[in-house]
Amino acid sequence: MNSRQLYYAVQLARTGSFSKLAEQLNVSQPALSKQILALEGELGIKLFKRTSNSVTPTPAGAHFIREADQILYREDQLVKSMMQFKSGDKGELIIGATPFRSSYLVPGLIKSLNERFPGLTVKLIEEGSEFLRHDAAEGKFDIAIINLPVDDSILEVIPLEPDRLVLAVPEKLCDEYSLNGESVSFSECEGLPFVVVSEAQEMRVLFEKLCVSLNVHPRIVAEVTGLVTALEIACSGVGAALLPKQLVDKRRSPSLRVFELNDKTTLRQPAVVRKKGQFESAYAAYAVRLLRGEE
Repeated sequence: MNSRQLYYAVQLARTGSFSKLAEQLNVSQPALSKQILALEGELGIKLFKRTSNSVTPTPAGAHFIREADQILYREDQLVKSMMQFKSGDKGELIIGATPFRSSYLVPGLIKSLNERFPGLTVKLIEEGSEFLRHDAAEGKFDIAIINLPVDDSILEVIPLEPDRLVLAVPEKLCDEYSLNGESVSFSECEGLPFVVVSEAQEMRVLFEKLCVSLNVHPRIVAEVTGLVTALEIACSGVGAALLPKQLVDKRRSPSLRVFELNDKTTLRQPAVVRKKGQFESAYAAYAVRLLRGEE
């Protein structure tokens, strides 16, 4: 039994198909099948139930996959920890973040990291929040930047500065809807055209909760996928957008007026997370200090 066989078994359980896994790994299907059969032969136990349409773990196989996944994870952590003993400054830091967080947090972070560690390569993986939570729990990132809540029985959590929500309104709409001053109540925005992100996204959920709590019936004129896109469309004059202040400040436009909200709003709480017990490199530790404003 070797690490390659363990890896093949874990990935086969995830894909449920010899042909799909062989294609993903760029190996022949017979060679892959031979490795799994050899593993089962050595153990004397059938790990997978094979049908014409799928491959699924047997009860013994499910136990084996869980243990093998942990062994592979520990091997990976051991290799990463030993890299610290090698000479030179070369290394890799894998960061997971949403496209929104990446847009205002990551550029300066990478600049500072590369100034401190010239040989460092930062690998940024941009995913949605649910994918980030899942992959962070599997130890796929050195650090990930995710909105709470997360499962803190699995993940180590380091809170960051909370998001403050502001209302970004095109200048021409401010005159039309008599919006003045530096702050407004969301209830004053009845009838205002809005640009929103798609349903089920966290920012859309906050927007809907605010509308319900203040009995506001929004006029939605555009629905988009990303917060950066929502901001750009607001800048074009199409409609107002409820956005994190950090994003608006980074991309401030003279065509927009930005209002603080007088209403009690639910703030998003971002945090740096990593799997508990995961090895922390000097790069990851420095990145966390940067994100918390401690450097």
